[in-house]
Amino acid sequence: MGQDVFLAGQHSLRLTRAARRDPGLLLVPAPDEHLRTGQTAIDLPSLRSSLPDILLPIAPGAPLEMTFFSREARSESALVRSRCLLSRLPSASFLEVVHADGNPWDYAGEGALRLFVESPALSLIRMCQQLDALVSRSALSPNAAFFRLLTFPMEACGSYARDPSDPAFGSCAFELPALCRADDLSAFLGEATGIRGLRQARRVATLVQDGAGSPEETLLSFAFKLPPELGGIEAPPFSENEPIEWPSDVLHLIEHRRMRPDFHWARHRTASEYNGKEHVSEEAFEEDQRRVRDYQTCGISVFPASYKNVSTLSALNAYLARVAHALAQTEGAEFEARVRRTLADEGASFMRRVLLSQMLPAVPSEKPDW
Repeated sequence: MGQDVFLAGQHSLRLTRAARRDPGLLLVPAPDEHLRTGQTAIDLPSLRSSLPDILLPIAPGAPLEMTFFSREARSESALVRSRCLLSRLPSASFLEVVHADGNPWDYAGEGALRLFVESPALSLIRMCQQLDALVSRSALSPNAAFFRLLTFPMEACGSYARDPSDPAFGSCAFELPALCRADDLSAFLGEATGIRGLRQARRVATLVQDGAGSPEETLLSFAFKLPPELGGIEAPPFSENEPIEWPSDVLHLIEHRRMRPDFHWARHRTASEYNGKEHVSEEAFEEDQRRVRDYQTCGISVFPASYKNVSTLSALNAYLARVAHALAQTEGAEFEARVRRTLADEGASFMRRVLLSQMLPAVPSEKPDW
């Protein structure tokens, strides 16, 4: 008979991050499995003894969040927080977590244990619901909730994953395959209907971009592209962590065959790079110099940033002003004048403070250098 477990909310996100970071686990698409599942009464003793450690402990004060697809199927146990999804869901609503070696999950009950987590788009909707509840209780401001919502889809569409047990203070894992693309989020949310939180999720998805490599890069991405009323400088479009092909006439002069600037304005010949570590060693300093020389040889202005450049409003403003000055060589003087007005504007500065409060990681990321 077996047990199909569709995790929800924080437990779904916890296992998603754990599976993404663990080479012994895979996240595989599970199209329409929520339609085929025959959810039966949960064998809670067997399930508790079979779940991965990252989902434990389960107790009345810390119930397991699960999704059910009918009111009749949902659990009434104090050990389970039942989430009912009765709307018609898009096909790509869940991912299955499986062992990379093909072995099934050990299960103390009869049959097989299958574990499913929410797709990134469905996770985003859940977050909208959870944060809306905090806003309604005045535990979080609407602006803070909105900025917090922006962070997870950038992580899912990027190459890093936060610590599943301690996302606020734990260390990130880097250079991971993206869970999805920004276009996938928008497609799912455009197809979904009748789910609370969908409208806000769609708004968030319009601002998500592929390629972020760390939480600090996510912060910078929004500081660059958001409109002034949301705290950004509304810079021209840029790519994130996409390889640069060097011009053939300088290949004999450069020291790196290929590089991936964190942010690249190709038409403006400008790049921004976030250095994940404080570069104090001689080796790290020399590597920084080699990278800057290669960019300069190719006529690209590069602006390195560290945690201290993004951790306070004044430091962030100064960094944004420098990048804007370089972009203005193509955009024109009025662009730079507008950015200066934005950086000095009291309302825009307030929003940038809120952005920092929700997006700046408490501990600097240790993203590897290239």
